Amino acid sequence: MKGKVKIKTIIMVLIMFLVVVLGVLGVRTAKTYLGSAAGGAEPKGVKATANSDGRGAEISWTSDKESAGVVEYGTTPASLLLRAVEATAVSSHRVALSPLKPNVNYYFRIRVGDEVYDNEGIPYSFKTTVTEEVVPTVAPAVTLIPTLSATNTSCNRETDYNGDGVVNSLDFLDCSRDGGGQSVVPTTVQDECSGVDFDKNGVINSIDRIKCLQGQ
Repeated sequence: MKGKVKIKTIIMVLIMFLVVVLGVLGVRTAKTYLGSAAGGAEPKGVKATANSDGRGAEISWTSDKESAGVVEYGTTPASLLLRAVEATAVSSHRVALSPLKPNVNYYFRIRVGDEVYDNEGIPYSFKTTVTEEVVPTVAPAVTLIPTLSATNTSCNRETDYNGDGVVNSLDFLDCSRDGGGQSVVPTTVQDECSGVDFDKNGVINSIDRIKCLQGQ
């Protein structure tokens, strides 16, 4: 009786051993199969090219097997919240990222199915270009300076141009300012005050004539 129990025990142990072995082999086979099915999609030659306007970039790579990838990106390595998805499965990949901000560092990784690919645990990175700021040109303000006309040579100091009965410097100034075109017909005054140095300062001018006329 004891011999039969031992035989049954040995048989059970053998069966359990075979189950474990087959289970391990099955898991390895499944992993191998899955690995071969997903193999070839790993990105190669990953490259980021920033646009010249600073507003976008292109992520490119190749793969041995045609696949549709997703570029996950952001402005910090810990916040890759933006996504750019390939529409079809290809082996030569080009994914456009936009709109981006000029002169800013961006970080990204590539996802194919459930697999995530980066630069050995660190997201890939690139920096957008700096746009040239266009400064509008403003025309300088033009200051208009009035020009004074030259003294009219037709005016003389012996004519009552303003017709007030007194010949003085105001008549000459009025004639010069109006270009000699006074409507009052100039009349030459000939009296005893003409050519008299009334204030005896050695200079004969309109002041002498005014003082002479006032003293009459």
